[in-house]
Amino acid sequence: MIDYKAIGRRIAFYRKREHYTQATLAEKLDISESYVSQVECGKVKVSLFRLNQIAETLDINLALLVSDSSDINDNYGNSEFLEVINNWSPQQKSFLLNLLKCANEQLDSLNLNI
Repeated sequence: MIDYKAIGRRIAFYRKREHYTQATLAEKLDISESYVSQVECGKVKVSLFRLNQIAETLDINLALLVSDSSDINDNYGNSEFLEVINNWSPQQKSFLLNLLKCANEQLDSLNLNI
């Protein structure tokens, strides 16, 4: 089964990474802004042809939008994580790293594999 909501989230992520608004992407694709919004919300079943156009416009491989493989999802998650902390100061990044280390130790002590 195709997860159109997941595809829409990926489109929104890569669109924002390119600093495009929905209006900008719509203009580049010669479609309406409301259609872009519906695609990103997973409300429409977007065609493979249109997905390929979106991928080309965002300068990414189509597989990044449609693949459910763990490798693609891991890379997407890593990219999203890096996007969030990209403009953080070294002190903020150090704080997060220490927080993650503490959380990891707690999970290990509880034998939780989350």
